This record gives sequence, C-alpha cells and structure tokens, in this order.
Amino acid sequence: MAITTRSAIAFSVTGRYLVLALQFISTMLLARLLTPEDIGIYSAGFSIVALAHLFRDFGLNQYIIQEKELDETKLRTTFTLSLIIAWSLGALVFLLAGTAASFFKEAGIEQLLKLISFNFFIIPFGSVTMAVLRKELRFHITTFISSIAVLLGIIVAVWTAYEGAQYLCLAYGAITETSSVVLLSYFFRPKGIKLLPSLIGAKQIFRFGSIIGVGNIITQLSTSATDMLVARLLGITALGFFSRAYGAFSIFNNMFAGAIYPIILPLLSRNNNDPQKIANGYLKTVAYSLVFAWPFFSFLYLYTFETIRVLYGTQWDSAIPLVKILCVAGIFLPITLFSESLFIACGKPDITLKVQIISNAIKLSLVFMASLHSLEAVCMALVGYFFTRVIAVSFYAKKTLNISFSSILILCKQALPCLLTMTVPTIIAGQLMEGHVENIYFHFFILTTTAAIGWVFGLGISNHPFYEEIRIIIRRFAPNKSPL
Repeated sequence: MAITTRSAIAFSVTGRYLVLALQFISTMLLARLLTPEDIGIYSAGFSIVALAHLFRDFGLNQYIIQEKELDETKLRTTFTLSLIIAWSLGALVFLLAGTAASFFKEAGIEQLLKLISFNFFIIPFGSVTMAVLRKELRFHITTFISSIAVLLGIIVAVWTAYEGAQYLCLAYGAITETSSVVLLSYFFRPKGIKLLPSLIGAKQIFRFGSIIGVGNIITQLSTSATDMLVARLLGITALGFFSRAYGAFSIFNNMFAGAIYPIILPLLSRNNNDPQKIANGYLKTVAYSLVFAWPFFSFLYLYTFETIRVLYGTQWDSAIPLVKILCVAGIFLPITLFSESLFIACGKPDITLKVQIISNAIKLSLVFMASLHSLEAVCMALVGYFFTRVIAVSFYAKKTLNISFSSILILCKQALPCLLTMTVPTIIAGQLMEGHVENIYFHFFILTTTAAIGWVFGLGISNHPFYEEIRIIIRRFAPNKSPL
C-alpha cells in the first residue's frame, strides 16, 4: 500500500487510541483487583526496570530512524550492540533483585525483578525490526503488532490478578506483551533484514547513541529517583497514590503525544537540510499541542473527583489534590513535548542533553526537599521542573533555530478560544446536572461530551490550523456527490 505522511499519522494515532482504550479498561479492572500496596511495590520495582531499559536502548532505535544510508551491516551491528547491552542488563537486574528489595524494605520486589528481567533477554529480537518499520512509516504494521501484544498482555495481567497473583500479575502481563511483539515482528520483518552478529562500525553507531542515550538515562534516572525518594521518605503506600496521580496527569501524553511522537522525528529529519522548515514544523507541533493540552488539563482540574472515581474507584480519592496540583504543570508541558526531536533532527542532540541535565538536576533537588514534607509538595516540585524545561528549551530554540518566544506566545493566544468554548459549557452542564444525575459514569460521559463539542466549536470559530486538518479528513471520507 502507498505510504503517505497523513496515512502514517492516521495509523499511528488509531493504533495509539486503540491501545489506550484497552489500557483504560485494564486500568479500571486492575485498580479494583489490586491494592495501593500492590501498585506501590510494582512502581518501586519498575522504577529500576525503567532505568535499565534506557541503558538497553541507548539511542540505538533513534540511530536507525535518522540514519539516511541504512544498510544490512549497520542493522546487524545495531542488533549486536542491542543484544550485548540488553543481556548484560537482564543479568544485572536479576542479580541485584535482592539488593533492591532490601533498599525498599519490601521482600516482594525481589521476586518481581527476577521475573521481569526475562524481558531483557528477548527484547532485542523485536526492537530492531520495529525501528525499521517506523523509519519506513509502516505504522499499519506496527499498529497491528502493538495492539495484539497489548491485548494479550492485558488479558494475562487481569486473569492472573483475578487468580490472586497480586503485583506479580503486572509482570506476567509485561512478559506476555514483549514476547508477542518479538514473535509478530518476526513474521513482518522487511526483506533483507538478517539479525546476525556483527560489530563493523560499532564505534560510530555507539558514539551517536551515547549522546541520546545519556540524555534519556538522565531523564529516566530523575523519574526513578522521584519514585524512590517518595517510597523511601513517605512510604510505599504514598508512592501508590503518587503513581496514580501522575498516571492521571500522564493521560494527555498517552492520548496525544504518545500517538504522534513516533512519527515526529522521521518527519522532521526529512528537512534537516533546511533549518527554517524544521522550525516551522516544530511550531506547528506546539500549536497542536497547546490546543489539546490546555483544554484537557482545565477539564481534569475542574473534574478531578469524577475522573479519579471513574478511572480508579473510591479507594484512590487521596490522589485527587495531587492531580489538581499537577494540572498546573499542564500549562508548560505542550511547549516542550517534541523539543528532543527538534534538536536531534537539526543535528544538535547535544542540546537535548544539556536541557535534560539542567532541568532534571533542578527537578531532583526540588523533589528531594519536597519529599521531606508531603506528596503535595512533591507535586509542586514537579510543576517547577516543567517550568524549568520551558525556559531551557526556549533559550536553545532561539539560539539554534531563531525561534522567538513571542512566536510561542502567539500560538498560546490561538489556543484560548478552544479553552473558553470547552470550559464554559462544561461548567454549565455540570451545574445543571448537580443533584439530578447520580450515576457518576453517565455524569462523566455528559461532561466529556459537552467538552468535546465545545472544543470543536472553538476550533471552528478561531479558524485554528488544526481545524483545517479535521476538514481534510472529513472531505476524504465524505461520499462523493452524484453528478446532476
């Protein structure tokens, strides 16, 4: 089939939303089958696994995607490097499982880490193929593979949770998902790809990946360190509530950024000989991010109670004030969502590294001090972190591509009509339903439907650039008029 930019984006977005729908259902089920302690144990263990995964990738997937002259030798060398790194980390996670359990003072973490370390030994056999498919914009294939793998992982996780596996059910699900990706990617592997050992050109490939990899490691290290600090200073149960609150905050990333992020780097990289086109592409992504993010976080702030109850149930009400604080960070988030792809595409991955070092150093300092007080203070520290990222990204965007902050402010102004037309009708609808609609699921459905209609109306009256994208989609799928 013919692969175009719009079709690639369509498959990427469709696949992401399908996965989100499956994860939404599983989240509701698992939140009722698992306790805050179960979630806390898994979150603590996964903070270590997530960090190990960054060492495993080390920018190798990004190398494949951005490399213009990708041949069999480079693919084989990338696969070999991935294999060496992943197997080494898998063994390390297995051997250090007991030490991690002692650090968190939770014996269950040892069994969890030993079990999930199996993933590191099989991931390399699917990751290279998936990176090649993304490079070629074959998102119809990656969407199919990811959707099937996630579905199987969720089935196993929910079933084992129901059978009493507690926090280990999440590890069983993760292993099932990874194994499914590996098996399915084997059948869809493009012709000419032979995953055989080779180290030719390894030094050059590793040098490129190291810049991106170190930056990713720093970011994940700060995320893992945040979880560790919360667990150590405020307790495992507190980490469970914090994880749920941040999970609600991260819904936007999962719904919007996660849907199109895989395609941003290959698209921007196509224009790496024209800095102005790269700058224009980045500003376009910021414009779209703002018009999605600001209405989303405004809704989440206004109706946190309803959102938490629908997503997680009654036992997670303590996360409500945490989510409200994190919503403030939503003001700054959209400006920096795709900044990493911007600097990599224009041949400046070192700038991405600088931004990550500066912002995450401040983040860890703020989180450490906040963890000595309360979860609310930790969330406020994260707001400071996102603000720092905006300052750093804006500085380097101006210096590298002459993207002025005033141009960002213009885009912010364009997003205001959608924010107003979404917020006002939704507040009115909520007031009218007060005391009349008792079912919280129906109540939430009316609120989200009203918000969506108001948002689309705002796009139209403001003639926002994304409105034209909607019109193009409608024209493409609308039936042709019959000739008179």
